[in-house]
Amino acid sequence: MNPELCATYRLQLQRGFTFADAEALVPYLASLGISHLYASPITTAVPGSTHGYDVADPTRINPELGGEEGFERLATRLAEHRMGVLLDIVPNHMAASSHNPFWMEMLERGPDCPAAKLFDVFWEKGRLLLPVLGDPLQATLEAGQLSLRAEASGRIVLAYADHALPLRPESVAELRAAAGLSEAQAPLSAGDRAKRDAVLAAADLAAILDAQHWRLAWWRTAAHDLNYRRFFNITDLVGVRVEDPEVFEIVHRLPLDLVRRGLVHGLRIDHIDGLVDPAGYCARLRALVGPDVPLVVEKILEPGETLRDWPIDGTTGYERLNDINGLLVDADGYRALEENLRARHLLVDTPAKRLAEAKRQVLSTSLAAEVEALTRLARDGLDADIAAGDLTEAAIRQAVTALIVHCPVYRSYATWDGHAPEDESIWDTIRAAMEVAEDPLTNAAGAVLLERLKAPRIDSDRQFRLRFQQLSGPAMAKGFEDTELYRTPVLLCVNEVGGSLEHPSRDLDEMHALNAARAAAQARDLTPVATHDTKRGPDTRARLATLSFRPDSWLNFLDETREACATLTRQAAGLMLPDPLDQVMILQTLVSAWPISEERIAAYLTKALREAKRHTNWETPDEAYEQAAQAFATAVVAAPEGEPVRAAIGRLVEALAPAARIVGLAQTVLQLTLPGTPDIYQGTEFRDFSLVDPDNRRPVDWDARRAALEGAGNIAPEDREKFDLIRRLLALRRTHPALTRGGYTPLRLAPSPWRWFGFERRMGDDAVRVVVPTRVPGSIPQLSLPDGWGEEEWRDLAGAPIPSPGGPLPEQWPFLVAVTGDVSPDLSA
Repeated sequence: MNPELCATYRLQLQRGFTFADAEALVPYLASLGISHLYASPITTAVPGSTHGYDVADPTRINPELGGEEGFERLATRLAEHRMGVLLDIVPNHMAASSHNPFWMEMLERGPDCPAAKLFDVFWEKGRLLLPVLGDPLQATLEAGQLSLRAEASGRIVLAYADHALPLRPESVAELRAAAGLSEAQAPLSAGDRAKRDAVLAAADLAAILDAQHWRLAWWRTAAHDLNYRRFFNITDLVGVRVEDPEVFEIVHRLPLDLVRRGLVHGLRIDHIDGLVDPAGYCARLRALVGPDVPLVVEKILEPGETLRDWPIDGTTGYERLNDINGLLVDADGYRALEENLRARHLLVDTPAKRLAEAKRQVLSTSLAAEVEALTRLARDGLDADIAAGDLTEAAIRQAVTALIVHCPVYRSYATWDGHAPEDESIWDTIRAAMEVAEDPLTNAAGAVLLERLKAPRIDSDRQFRLRFQQLSGPAMAKGFEDTELYRTPVLLCVNEVGGSLEHPSRDLDEMHALNAARAAAQARDLTPVATHDTKRGPDTRARLATLSFRPDSWLNFLDETREACATLTRQAAGLMLPDPLDQVMILQTLVSAWPISEERIAAYLTKALREAKRHTNWETPDEAYEQAAQAFATAVVAAPEGEPVRAAIGRLVEALAPAARIVGLAQTVLQLTLPGTPDIYQGTEFRDFSLVDPDNRRPVDWDARRAALEGAGNIAPEDREKFDLIRRLLALRRTHPALTRGGYTPLRLAPSPWRWFGFERRMGDDAVRVVVPTRVPGSIPQLSLPDGWGEEEWRDLAGAPIPSPGGPLPEQWPFLVAVTGDVSPDLSA
């Protein structure tokens, strides 16, 4: 019988943290109140993988993690504590790696071999392009960096750096024949091996390369010429054709077996938007696992967008993370910060225009190969229009780009056979945005393509529609999450995966409506405040959110430190390095994560600056600019000349601390009491001031957290406070079904500068009432309880009777969680 989904705890499994390490944590997680270990992918990955999404063999459990035996021991230990496993699976892509046996078989035997059907390769474009070379092919050949090597299996491979690319059997046979060896001759004598190796060393590499099912290329060509679908712009991750039933069976053989054996109790599906037909995929998976196994998908919903009616339990929760965060951001304060950047001419245009330009930039650079492939599909069937002069090749390409640029959500969900009204609404929104922003010729071509989306006439139209949907998501992710969010430092806690710079705040009625609907639907999908992919940790965001309550404190800080910061910059070609906008980003990042080491901020800036693509990027980094920005930041952190700025940061962080504490606790209370299943990211039961990965994947001090269970250890009071709150609320979730299956009723509280947000969760006689402040104008909250509060006996988290209506909250708990019935102060009960 599956454990009831009550709370998940995400662990990032990798070579440095294996099944055995997770097994040792099970008693701790059980005592904390966790129902399910939420595991990162466990299938065999590229050796040394730190995340598991670079799947090398989906049919085997990763031996680096402990293999099948290690996982079975972990599952057994979890079962002993009545806990389950929510497993992350990766149906969209696999590693294009010599460690992937399916990939190697396809390279060796070509498009007609069984393994080839796994991969989304466009063989009609010719041989498979492998853009793995550090230099152009001819230069690589002349440098002697390519060689032939025989493997123990008898396979002959082309060796380059850490790549081993198998030759087709015909080439192997020719080389063996040249050495005087028969195909069946094995094992080889020392003399035969010497003859073979001599033939390999003398072989005409250029001729051999021309004969393979694949062709080598310089890595830079991938942006312009690629004939397989990849994960975003990561050439090492190749798309999988999971829509094919045989491929589906191979990819899901292992997780379905684990579910049937009772070792896995729920599945998290990575990057659902990459699949050709997400709805069909979900239906097939649900039919195989049955109605009771939780299925959640990684899916980013834009504000106002609802999840399609798929047979799943919901999403991994980015929208809820942003709803909670938005409730704690003051809209007026955000606007004041935004207007300051505009007044300084550091921010221009609307968020929508900036996003469109970011998407356009990404599509013209790192995703240009995908745009070109989509343009070729779009061109099919338009020959008559082109010949008549009504359309041009350039207009079609521009229209393809414009369709994606103006797509308001990650994607539509049309299938080969049809589409829904929601899809047509998306396409109409694209048309309206194009009419405002694009030139007449692009609009003319776009109108033709939009009609083909709505009413495809030929197979290439349908293929165009499917491929368009698979590209619009990566363009949004790379344009928004990985570009615009790094360019717009208004208030960085808003710049989050699944967030919206046009909708940074949530009002009380909006939040009540969202959660009433979720309770009515008996939602049990995830509610995180941090994940392995979030841009910042929960307490990093909480500290920043307080700046929206008091924007003058941030603006005064910038004024106070402007001259001191100027002395830390460099000048090059008349420009300030880093420029003023990046200085704002750096300073706000330092404040958010303070105290922070030089190493952490330097590593963060390498990623942040390259993702922003303003002065540097991953393909052509500007090392001078990056070094100037890093020198600026590390000087603030540690150098004598940075002392004035460092001292000002210390004063600001100290001034923000009381409010940041309350905001951090409020978001924790909401995470654990709103409808859905709280998902706790590893280590965040203590305060977490992480930045984006890899910063948020640093080792966790598990000994300190175990000590916290016993009330022991040298633990900061703020960490102990958060830990105890989480543990108490998780205990409440186990004993009060109102929190897991109850309804939701807003509490109408008197207007207050604290902008109280309150609700009741009720299931029969069992009820929990929650009230948290969403603004922090002072040091001690004053809450007037509504009329009728005393009709039942209510107790707080410690089991004490709730004070009479109108009384102040206890200072140690700047929020209220009230419970009917008994509340045991003994958390070990």
